[in-house]
Amino acid sequence: YASGDGFISVFIASVIGIPMYIRPETMLPIAKALVSKGMSLGTVVALIIGGAGASIPEVVLLSKLFKKKFVISFIIA
Repeated sequence: YASGDGFISVFIASVIGIPMYIRPETMLPIAKALVSKGMSLGTVVALIIGGAGASIPEVVLLSKLFKKKFVISFIIA
């Protein structure tokens, strides 16, 4: 599923990345291995953004600072 450039592979990667809580610096070697195994660059970027930008600790922090509507729109967008 992750080898194509379709919407489904990017969506799956971003959803998988959210509970992973990965930093971009530690993801670079993992990303290189995934790309060498055939994963598309767009899917890898979605995984990195999902793990670094919308991770569970980040969402908890945002929910303490902002209203529920904003946090939901942040997760969806």
